[in-house]
Amino acid sequence: MNQYLLALGANLGDREYYIEQAIEAIRTSCGLIIKRAPLLETEPLGAAQHTFLNTAIVCHSAREPEDLLRTLHDIESRLGRERSVKWGDRTIDCDVILWRDREEKSRIWSSSTLQIPHPEAVHRDFVLQPAAAIAGDWIHPIEDRTILQLWQRLLAIKTHP
Repeated sequence: MNQYLLALGANLGDREYYIEQAIEAIRTSCGLIIKRAPLLETEPLGAAQHTFLNTAIVCHSAREPEDLLRTLHDIESRLGRERSVKWGDRTIDCDVILWRDREEKSRIWSSSTLQIPHPEAVHRDFVLQPAAAIAGDWIHPIEDRTILQLWQRLLAIKTHP
């Protein structure tokens, strides 16, 4: 069984509702949700104008990475996600951050539609903070550090630029 660390965010409408609906859809379409981080309110990034709610989940799934991504995009579409502006406001965003195989080894995936680990995750506190709360011991296969270590490094950079 594959294990995925997923990041979820919403900044339009009833943000908590969209996150809850996405989590339920992931549970029914993708697999068992093992852990869930608390909700975190964060400032918008890029073209987004409204404050986000973010969280992270760990999901066990038989789906392979590309299939999981297609399913996540389908869930986003069903929940009203429109992809008209890069990093714009959205009802829901579901990203694959890390992937571990049956032996719980962190894996790398690279295709034209999906990069695992997520290439921007190490720079985003709204991803690392909830991820560290539920998967702090997961190893980032490129950085060769745990998620908790990456979160602590990002905090140090933000505190002492």
